[in-house]
Amino acid sequence: MTEIIDSSSAPQSVVHTAGAALKARRLELGYSLDKVSAQLKLTPRQIEAIESERFDELPGNTFVRGFVRNYARFLDLPMAPLLAHLETCLPQERQQAALPRVNEDASVLLGSGAKANTFLLGAVVTIGVAVGAAGVVWYLQQPVQPELLASATASLPKVVVLDEASEVAAQSASQVLSLQASAVLAEPASVASAVAIAKPVASAPVAAPASAVQALVPGELTIAVQLDSWVQVQDSTGAKLVSELLRPGMSRSVSGVPPYRLKIGNAPHTKLTFRNQIVDLTTYTRGDVATFELK
Repeated sequence: MTEIIDSSSAPQSVVHTAGAALKARRLELGYSLDKVSAQLKLTPRQIEAIESERFDELPGNTFVRGFVRNYARFLDLPMAPLLAHLETCLPQERQQAALPRVNEDASVLLGSGAKANTFLLGAVVTIGVAVGAAGVVWYLQQPVQPELLASATASLPKVVVLDEASEVAAQSASQVLSLQASAVLAEPASVASAVAIAKPVASAPVAAPASAVQALVPGELTIAVQLDSWVQVQDSTGAKLVSELLRPGMSRSVSGVPPYRLKIGNAPHTKLTFRNQIVDLTTYTRGDVATFELK
């Protein structure tokens, strides 16, 4: 394993890992984890993972190299030996699947040998990159739970409202019939009054769906971001209340029919308020992404 020498200490000491070198330098300067995390815009847990070389808890090897480079610059340490050591201990990432071989006969038909092969290879790589990017966008736009459950949930309130309206209409119809029957038995002049009384009763089903409208609370859910963060909010009817990339300083205040399903791409730098109470996102965060449901 590559040995990293911390030349800033008075008696020269040999530090065997990049994480240990960074931690030793931080302690030497008297910096706390909170101070470093605030300066580097990382969480204390991520700083501890870097110093302990638990790189599997960080987003990926590209991010790890950037974190270590910024950390070394902040502590005024040489970056080259630290980055060289990283290459010996970073976890192996999944390799891209081998590209399909180009048929030699097809290349002959297309034209001039090596140029045709180069063209086909470039086209295959371009298509692969486009498909990968489309897959990432598609994943981020997916709801927290399957669409079938969301659509089934969305249809339930409609069925209930129709049933209630049918019951009220049936009750109103029975009241009209009973009033008309009693009017016939009494005297013909009372038929007009019975019909006049029945008309206001028949309009009762219109007021039945009002409870669904009253259940919506304006600005029940508020989201504010400090750094770029992808935010998606969906209510129980399947409606997407928010589905966009919020820039630093932006906020959204929405309401819908609870429960809400949320997906937040940069949870450590996102503030969420639900019914005037701040929601602690750390319990739902894995990496930097939080996926959860609020009722």
